[in-house]
Amino acid sequence: MAEKILLDEVIPAREYTSLILHRGEILRVIDLEGKQVADLVAFNATDKGEKLSCVYSNLLNGTWKLTKGHTLYSNRARPMFSIIEDKVGLHYSGGGFCSEEINFLRFNVRNTRNCADNLTLAFKPHGIQRQDFDFDCCFNIFMNLTFQPDGSMKLQEPLSKPGDYIDLKSEMDCIIAISNCPQDRNPCNGFNPTPLQIKVFGIIS
Repeated sequence: MAEKILLDEVIPAREYTSLILHRGEILRVIDLEGKQVADLVAFNATDKGEKLSCVYSNLLNGTWKLTKGHTLYSNRARPMFSIIEDKVGLHYSGGGFCSEEINFLRFNVRNTRNCADNLTLAFKPHGIQRQDFDFDCCFNIFMNLTFQPDGSMKLQEPLSKPGDYIDLKSEMDCIIAISNCPQDRNPCNGFNPTPLQIKVFGIIS
């Protein structure tokens, strides 16, 4: 078996992209400089009522620490992605993404770059609108937000180092949007948003 590179793209800091990933293809998300989060939202390419679900993924895997060997499920409890490689081992699967509204409440700043706007723009060519995706369908790759014994949540800088990556094998044809998180007012991206790289591999027999 051999792999053929079908897509190789760098997403600049604070920007976004979208793509179609066919069943059996592998999406690799690479942190080029380290400590950078990618917000990923996915829909079934032929039925936009079906989308990624963090709640179901956590429930069906029996853990919120989703990594190599785990499966990401849809809101219909069907496999969407298999995590076949993971060089970091810590991501956030509680759902959610930064937005204009939440940035204002947290930081009292208007007109910030945010993942909600990025994802909306990324999905526009595919006919998917902001009201079509919610917090549950966003997997925060490389994000270091953990739950503490007292019930609190702690946001820290990502553990990812330059060149670290995660590989997601698609279990159905998907429309994917990725926001290269622009947040620079908390440790989410080490206070310094940087580029990401994505590659798509096809398997050649």
